[in-house]
Amino acid sequence: MQHNNPVSSPPSPLAEHPPSGAYRVVVGMLPLWGLLLMLAMLNYPLISRDLWTDEAYTVSYTVHPTMSALLEDVRKNEETPPLYFMSVWLWSRAFGTSEVAIRVLSVIYGAGAVLGFAAFIRQRLSPDAAVVAVVLMAASPLFQRYLTEARGYTMTVLLTVACITAFERLYQRPESRLAQVIYALSAVVLFLTSYFGAALLAAQWLISLSLLRAPATRRRRIVGWVGVQMIIVACLLPWLPSLRYQMFISPAVTSDWGSGLRDYYFLILGVLMGGVLLGGVRFLIGWLMAAAAGLILILAAAQGGRAMNGFVVRSLVLPAAMLLLMVVMIQVVATRYLIVILPGSAIAAGVGFVALRSYRPWLAWTMLALLVGGMLLARVITTPVDVPGAWGRLIARMTAEVDPAGDIVLFHPPWDQRIFEYYYHGPQLPMAGAHNYDDFYYNQGYVIRKTWTVAEAEPVIVGHRRVWVFYDQLHYQARALDLPYQQLGHWSEGRLELFLYDVPPR
Repeated sequence: MQHNNPVSSPPSPLAEHPPSGAYRVVVGMLPLWGLLLMLAMLNYPLISRDLWTDEAYTVSYTVHPTMSALLEDVRKNEETPPLYFMSVWLWSRAFGTSEVAIRVLSVIYGAGAVLGFAAFIRQRLSPDAAVVAVVLMAASPLFQRYLTEARGYTMTVLLTVACITAFERLYQRPESRLAQVIYALSAVVLFLTSYFGAALLAAQWLISLSLLRAPATRRRRIVGWVGVQMIIVACLLPWLPSLRYQMFISPAVTSDWGSGLRDYYFLILGVLMGGVLLGGVRFLIGWLMAAAAGLILILAAAQGGRAMNGFVVRSLVLPAAMLLLMVVMIQVVATRYLIVILPGSAIAAGVGFVALRSYRPWLAWTMLALLVGGMLLARVITTPVDVPGAWGRLIARMTAEVDPAGDIVLFHPPWDQRIFEYYYHGPQLPMAGAHNYDDFYYNQGYVIRKTWTVAEAEPVIVGHRRVWVFYDQLHYQARALDLPYQQLGHWSEGRLELFLYDVPPR
């Protein structure tokens, strides 16, 4: 006698044993654990280090008495939208403009990103996938690198999380007016914080078109879709003239510092690990192993089932494709641009870990261990590249004997002028450098990759009795200026040097 027993279906790749009560409590407090992990991994000494060039520009915008003056300064010197700088301007009114005060704002934005990410992801992923995703997000060297920098990268991560959350709500309820408005506003603030947010927004725009296919709801959804686009355009319209100007001067004030196709290889590997670890072959090998393990976990998300695949496509696959297209088009390759796909990368890695564990548990745990180990390695070997207080000490040395009537200060590279202006508190001095990028590189015609040449520097120096030269090798590899003058003095603080030359009369 035959029995028609039902055929059992294969287990889902994301199937898990029901979590224990204690584990459910842990997952319920995932935002708190994520925040504590982020703070535990934070490199606190970096918060008080000297400003570097881009940070000095950030802080310099806070001196303007009005927001309109700030926006004009941003327009002249940044290839970046203004929202982060506006927030710094407001923050400085309450907390000052010290290195620590300004960088703490980035830590706060980062904390908000981790809290928001964890709260959102624990509702969308299985408990184990959510835990892995939050750990990787909070500990990622790509994220940790910018927690201690006075630039808008952690604000970009926060708004990326907000935009993904708002779009998922809109994707589930495309006819909800509230969901439409919230998403439109989240898209606006993301774009006004980072132009590379356009990669995520372009991917979401393409996905939103798929929601218009059903004939029964097409008319209502088209009306809502058009409304979302109108809100976005209306909010961005006031900034478009400044964006046009930034694009117009961009060839003069930016440069490709890359090394060819090799950069794209490291860029793809760095979606979770960030930039290559410096310090020798062993650190490079450790970074490569960790980065490859992270990429394997991300690729394993393809086995996560239809629902998870769709989520990963919306949060990572399409945005990453749009980002790669942007990078190739503008030919500027830098790991920091990956910040807009970091939340999606963490989501994919969490989904991929659980999916891979269902088939190859040993491989899943090995890849996760390699990745987390690489993140810990990055934290251990990350040390300040400059001597704390170097600018202040060299400026104090110069201030003790500078002659405002006969001396000139030259900055090499030229874009360090605003660092000097931040730390210098003496009498007004003639200065040779790039106070404004558009004036120096676009209007005056200097070439950004050449910094200064002797032929360019001499006409600026002529007419002064002495020239002080700040030569900064903390973050750059500019060749020293071989000025044809008698050297009167030389002082150094690590890789920051100060030269004094006697200029013969002509």
